[in-house]
Amino acid sequence: MSTTFLAAGWDFDGVEHGFASEGVAVAPHLRVVRANQVHGPQLLVVDDSTPSPAGDADGLLTATQGIAVAIATADCVPVLLAAPHARVVAAVHAGWRGTLAGIVPSAIHAFSERFGIAAADVHAALGPSIGGCCYEVERDIAQRFADEYGSAMWGAWEEGPSGRGTLDLRSVNEMLLQAAGVPTSTTMRVGPCTGCGGADLASYRVQGAGAGRQLSWIGLPG
Repeated sequence: MSTTFLAAGWDFDGVEHGFASEGVAVAPHLRVVRANQVHGPQLLVVDDSTPSPAGDADGLLTATQGIAVAIATADCVPVLLAAPHARVVAAVHAGWRGTLAGIVPSAIHAFSERFGIAAADVHAALGPSIGGCCYEVERDIAQRFADEYGSAMWGAWEEGPSGRGTLDLRSVNEMLLQAAGVPTSTTMRVGPCTGCGGADLASYRVQGAGAGRQLSWIGLPG
């Protein structure tokens, strides 16, 4: 059974979104633009002239009506961003490599640099992804986050045996959003862990290379 998760309270005029499991029709009334995701910090601004795929990127921003920007995930964190009064939106793919490289704070910076929007006016929704309950990695990965962003990153880490542990990547991105100036009051988690959440969600960790993909999207209907 296919499912679409929505951010509570995101009934913004002129903005539509969804965190959709595989098989859900995504924004059929909008032109959906995707990217060649490369697990990095690259961002692209999308308009009527942008093809799909737009190029190598893990974040897509648009202020153009009639377009939805979308990213695919199967454990990585999908982050949807909206400045509803300015009618600017973004979809961000935040795996651990892209998160470490700063894809989410780079997106917040792009709202300001490209559109003059303050971080305090941005709403953020972090969709279904593998949780701290299930995301087992080497301790070295957590150390790299602490080296890059400070000791607060250890708050997203749970120590395990033999130099491994579990990392809550949504918590990491929440901390990075807050550090970039996005209020906690406009930041939320949406949906369960893709590993153990019980919904019909794809998980690379659980299903392996044959896993499907969720498609998370946000757009501006004309």
